[in-house]
Amino acid sequence: MTNYLKRINLGYISVLIVFSLIFLVEYYTPMHSDDYVYYIKGNSLSAHVSHYLSWSGRFVSDYFSTLVLTSDSNILKNSMIAFVLTMMIFLITKISSNSDTSKKTFFLQFIVLFSIYWVTNPALGQIVFWVVGAANYLVTNLFIVIYLYFLFRYLDDKKCLIPLIISSFFAGCSNENTSWIIVAISVITSCYVFFKHKNRLIIFSSVLVILGFVTLISSPGNFHRAALFTDFYSLSTIEKITYFLSDKLSHSFTKTWGVLVASLLLLLTYVGEKKSKSFYLSLLFIVLGFLSIFSMVASPTFPTRSLSGAHLFYVISCSFSIGYAFSMKNKRGIAITYFIGILTLCGFIFSYIQMVYSYNTITTQEKIRIYAINEEIIGDSKTDKIPEYYYPRSFRGGDEMDLYHNPNAMAEYFNISHPIETYKIDYNYAVILDGIKLPLPNVTNTNISNLFLGKDRFLKGTTIALQLVDNKKLMSNESYRIIVMDDKNRIHTEENNKIDSIYGMNLVGFTIPVSPKNIKSINFIVDMDNKKTIEQQVIF
Repeated sequence: MTNYLKRINLGYISVLIVFSLIFLVEYYTPMHSDDYVYYIKGNSLSAHVSHYLSWSGRFVSDYFSTLVLTSDSNILKNSMIAFVLTMMIFLITKISSNSDTSKKTFFLQFIVLFSIYWVTNPALGQIVFWVVGAANYLVTNLFIVIYLYFLFRYLDDKKCLIPLIISSFFAGCSNENTSWIIVAISVITSCYVFFKHKNRLIIFSSVLVILGFVTLISSPGNFHRAALFTDFYSLSTIEKITYFLSDKLSHSFTKTWGVLVASLLLLLTYVGEKKSKSFYLSLLFIVLGFLSIFSMVASPTFPTRSLSGAHLFYVISCSFSIGYAFSMKNKRGIAITYFIGILTLCGFIFSYIQMVYSYNTITTQEKIRIYAINEEIIGDSKTDKIPEYYYPRSFRGGDEMDLYHNPNAMAEYFNISHPIETYKIDYNYAVILDGIKLPLPNVTNTNISNLFLGKDRFLKGTTIALQLVDNKKLMSNESYRIIVMDDKNRIHTEENNKIDSIYGMNLVGFTIPVSPKNIKSINFIVDMDNKKTIEQQVIF
């Protein structure tokens, strides 16, 4: 048994664990946002050419979206996203390793880089846990990493030219604020190799990178979309720069400061050392991160997910510094790596537990939404609106899934003849399925039949939903209040004057900043013209 355990490669088990962790969150993520749009688009070449000509130059990533979505396989979708992220972190680790790197330090570096990537990601929910978002930002970042990996392999030992050439086009059409950087890297390295080694084959790689870049940037769809932002494009260059410096730049630093600080701290590894190739590459990728951000000066919008390119370059910088520290047994660098690694690993655990809870809650909410849609499909009633997702806040705001909703695309997906709109819900309505259901007495007088109780966020907060009798309608001068006493005899009061029709029930919901286990009693009160008419207490 002992010999068998020794043969198990713990390093590759760590890769499998990372894959599984990503897979689980993706498993809990339903179709949402633009997923419906791209599912409907399908894999027809003419549909994608039309989209390219009318809206977006991201031809490759758009095709990836539809291929995954139209497979109608959750296992494939979950596995594909998990594989892409795991492979990207693996190759980022591999980029900075050499023949002297031990398996132990390699996989330790892999875990540290994964933790850094997760904890410092500016928009994890939109970059990873959303098929269309992953196609546009995660998959395209993988193209960049694959290209860089084969480029460094070729520069080091003249190997992997064919894989380098194959990956060149895809790296070139990666993303608007990163592809031009890949073009610059490709052209500079090709010129260097050509003039030093008289090797003309690598020029073909640059041609393909440029072709990918031109395919992305020169799409007629980009110009059609630009017509929506005439006010921005009418600004002078100075005005665009001023706008960027006054608004967008500060936004970018508030979202990427964590990984930037990590990459700068790791530069301390090289203090007092003879400047090596790793030092210059670490510094270079920090600069490339800045350039990726500053290139957004030409963009009218700056969604947080567009920082994925800068974030990627900062993580690659970290990889070179960590790889150098381990290979050179640099005590300062190793100490900094362990410090950052422990800090981010703890942050990852703290974040991951909350995200699993929040995304699992979204899965329950999806069942409730689908129930409402199915009611119309089977002909029982018409469904004009369904509840909007309520995402229980997790470790960071960027963990949240994209909440954009396209009513027409969703209706077409479910073959319903009218748009399916959403309405805002300010509490975790998943409690009606996952929470505690308490039947209440005195229904005739109170018009309240049940009380649902459950967690709001993973670590704190409670959602309370009162189920009203089926024919109960809220009068204009009527409202509901709850008064909650916790186990320290503190009082928490919330009021709501809105009845939501959810899952065939009329509900009034509340969120209070107390965990369910700490609730001592709940009083619910019905007010009429600001005067108490009904009061009932539930004691725990």
